[in-house]
Amino acid sequence: MEPLSPAISRTLVLFALLLATPVADAERRVPQRQMQWQMQRQIQQAMQAEGDSKAQLFAALQAQVAELQRRLAILEQSASQRTTRPGESAIASAGPAAAPSAAVNAPPRRLPPESATSSAAAAEPANEDLSRALERALVREGGLVLPPGVVELEPRYRYQHRSTNRLELVSIAGQPQVAQVDRKLDASQLSLGLRLGLPWSSQLELLLPYASNRQRTVAAGSFLSVESASGFGNTEIGLTKQLFTEPGGFGLLASLRWVGQADANPDSTVAAGSSFGSVQGGLLFVTRRDPVVYFGALSHSLGQRRRIAGALIDPGNATGLRAGAIVALSPDTSLRLGFEFSRTADARLDSVVVAGSGKVQGEFSTGFSFVLTPRVLLGMEAGLGLTPNSPNFRVGLSLPFRF
Repeated sequence: MEPLSPAISRTLVLFALLLATPVADAERRVPQRQMQWQMQRQIQQAMQAEGDSKAQLFAALQAQVAELQRRLAILEQSASQRTTRPGESAIASAGPAAAPSAAVNAPPRRLPPESATSSAAAAEPANEDLSRALERALVREGGLVLPPGVVELEPRYRYQHRSTNRLELVSIAGQPQVAQVDRKLDASQLSLGLRLGLPWSSQLELLLPYASNRQRTVAAGSFLSVESASGFGNTEIGLTKQLFTEPGGFGLLASLRWVGQADANPDSTVAAGSSFGSVQGGLLFVTRRDPVVYFGALSHSLGQRRRIAGALIDPGNATGLRAGAIVALSPDTSLRLGFEFSRTADARLDSVVVAGSGKVQGEFSTGFSFVLTPRVLLGMEAGLGLTPNSPNFRVGLSLPFRF
């Protein structure tokens, strides 16, 4: 039983004292009865007022519960819209969230600005994370595939310089002699890359390069020649398959790539690309330790033999290793650090090994990626050669965009 209010308690005490007071005559009984009736009326009014206050309190609590249920319905609707797949009805996803509001018959109210903002944010695509600089750079690295149906075009420009200075057998003024030969090669390449997201966690890749190379040769302090070549380079077609991804951030991808041969002038030492095609397979693993993603790749390339001037030439197979890390400096900026190494076996001429024709290449590279818009990325990169067979340095600029 609930305790009485102080006003009712005081009225009951006064009423009891009045009943206990002796009355001498009838004249005093009449006012006493009137006072008793007035006190009873006051008690009834006090109890009625208390009941009204309790009803008001209950109504206020009920209104607060209705308001809380309405806000909960809005939050559930926002959460359901974030997980809605493309093509699903927004009304169907918001149905469970709208039930609590109907149960309490809450009147429709206009959402505050912050609720409208959260609802608009919830309507964004589920692949919003893929627009961040870290994920965009990881796609370019080959450690992540695009969602099915997403297309990415990547125009790219790359310049590299290579300088060598060594003893060679040359012909000066018609006389063969051994001299110090200095060669400087400037190579520029414009290319257009295409990536297409396919079902089953796979991706199709295409690269169309156009190169313009120029080489200057000086022997024994005397100018010998300047050679140049331009044209389409080695076209590439590849397929990447994401084998599995663990919740902890570890993933494994497999790739298969075909590289076509470029046309070359047999009378020139400068060409727009390699005269030999190849087939390359590789495995790449990634592991995520936010805000860093580490990657490593192992590849093997089979050089395609070709008959040139009646001789069958095998360019030799190559094995490559690549490792590095991509750091998210902010949601719109990422930094890449990497190391690349490859070793090509000696070539064969009519099944005879050409001693000393193999080469080892190594390079340290770094670059930045900046998200300009949700669909456009700006990439800058630079590399330093670590072996004599590698370019001295290279720089590049790319502008991938999606649609």
